[in-house]
Amino acid sequence: MRTLFWLFLILIAIAPQLLMARIVKTWTYREMLHKADLVVIATFESTRDTAERRTLEDITPAIEAIGVESEFESRIILKGNKGIRKFRLHHYRIENAEQIANGPRLVEVGSGKHPAFLLFLVKEDDGRYAPVTGQTDPTAFSVLELNGAAQ
Repeated sequence: MRTLFWLFLILIAIAPQLLMARIVKTWTYREMLHKADLVVIATFESTRDTAERRTLEDITPAIEAIGVESEFESRIILKGNKGIRKFRLHHYRIENAEQIANGPRLVEVGSGKHPAFLLFLVKEDDGRYAPVTGQTDPTAFSVLELNGAAQ
């Protein structure tokens, strides 16, 4: 019985570390559609790092990130200016590409493949577009890779 008691105490002591989680707002398609300036199915064209550096502070511990611009070609515009043929997506990548437990779900493009994406975007002051759900977890809701989609 005494061993069981000590085992229980050890489990209680380490349980918070095993159960680390971040609270993430769940977005509906209706909410994203309403807030978005551009909703588009597009294919990835190219990507480049920018000089921008930012700390993603809504993650514990805070993570250093590098600004990225990725160019996309519109295939079908569901909401927004129908004349947009190409646009730039402003997003971030982790500076040190190590595995981070419970880390952000950032946009990853450019690994030799050119997949199609469904994107819910807001227009920034400089003309670029950003994920409508924010920069911390865009691939959870507003930047969705379409598997098996026709080009």
